[in-house]
Amino acid sequence: MKAMLFCGGWEGHSPEIFRAWADDLLTREGFEVVSHDTLAPLADADAMADVDLIVPIWSSARSAHRPEFGNMTKAEEDGLLAAVARGTGVAGWHGHMGDAFRDRPTYHFLIGGQFVAHPPGWPDNPVPSDDFITYDVTVTRPAHPIMEGIGSFKLTSEQYYMLVDPSNEVLATTTFSGDHLWWIEGTVIPVVWTRRWDRGRIFYTSIGHTLDDLKVPQVSEIVRRGARWAAKMH
Repeated sequence: MKAMLFCGGWEGHSPEIFRAWADDLLTREGFEVVSHDTLAPLADADAMADVDLIVPIWSSARSAHRPEFGNMTKAEEDGLLAAVARGTGVAGWHGHMGDAFRDRPTYHFLIGGQFVAHPPGWPDNPVPSDDFITYDVTVTRPAHPIMEGIGSFKLTSEQYYMLVDPSNEVLATTTFSGDHLWWIEGTVIPVVWTRRWDRGRIFYTSIGHTLDDLKVPQVSEIVRRGARWAAKMH
């Protein structure tokens, strides 16, 4: 099994640190891991032909005036869509997947969602630690192979408010309190989901602002299983 990591974009999300974590996780699961700091291979059908899993570790520009953050070209998006349609899986987390390539709406159709805010920072706060709150992650599909044996848990980090595709299979959710934005009190937002794109499988979790988030035992296991599920290893 071959996994291809695409690592780059906005340095505020420390892509290289997460790349090393993902490389180690996937190698231990038996993947041959190849990493790229460019999106160019996506546009090369031959380069993507034997890839079983794509892991985006890439946060895009927060402003159209900052193209160096690495937005995706149309050819690269088309190549990604074609690879997934043929059966390549996609697995990822947090802004590295859910806040990437804002200028490519079909990419967000593919992955099933788009980050829009993390109250109290919605979305920008000059003191990032002030954005951390303790919130519940509620497992909604305990019989799914990704969630089996994993109970609901609490996490202290960014609580992602996302626009999501109703065709997603939602495996876990979070409920917003309204403490920071009163008008969203009680809103339930997916935290973990899967979906299909033709022959390909997509796994996503909004958890993962810090490496410590991914090292929470429940989260590590969810990501591990999600990657295997997307690659059709079970």
